[in-house]
Amino acid sequence: MLKILETVLMAFIGGIIGYKIKIPAGGLIGAMISVGIYNYISGEAYIPIKYKLYAQIVIGGIIGLNFTRDTIKELQEIALPIIISVCSMVFICIVIGFIIFKVTNIDLATALFCMAPGGITDIALAAQDMGAVTSTVIVFHFARLVLVISFMPTIIKVLSTWIK
Repeated sequence: MLKILETVLMAFIGGIIGYKIKIPAGGLIGAMISVGIYNYISGEAYIPIKYKLYAQIVIGGIIGLNFTRDTIKELQEIALPIIISVCSMVFICIVIGFIIFKVTNIDLATALFCMAPGGITDIALAAQDMGAVTSTVIVFHFARLVLVISFMPTIIKVLSTWIK
């Protein structure tokens, strides 16, 4: 029980630090890094795997809070662009994931999850359920998130002024 409390405390401290210093997905990334460091140093980090279900339920509830009546009405208006976008992204991600699998020593499931569109938390949980190397998937998604957040505002600004 003490190992669980220590691990949760390290996750909480790391999550708060990650959030406060404004790391993308700071709560998740901060907790992951602090528990990873704690486990590396002590070898004592432990949370029972059965708690993963509770984490998934809470995360699912938080994501569900985004859906309102207005969201469903808006979906009707943008259904075709969503379908085209999703199909295009899935196809491109599968192709790039397969290329990563072929040119590296990353297994296919991990490579595909590395390229899967979605949030770090959601993809990491799905990757873990499917037997992928979760740490590799998280590193890929964290790098993607940092780069997108860093460069997209500038790219959007340049494109929006250029197209006008």
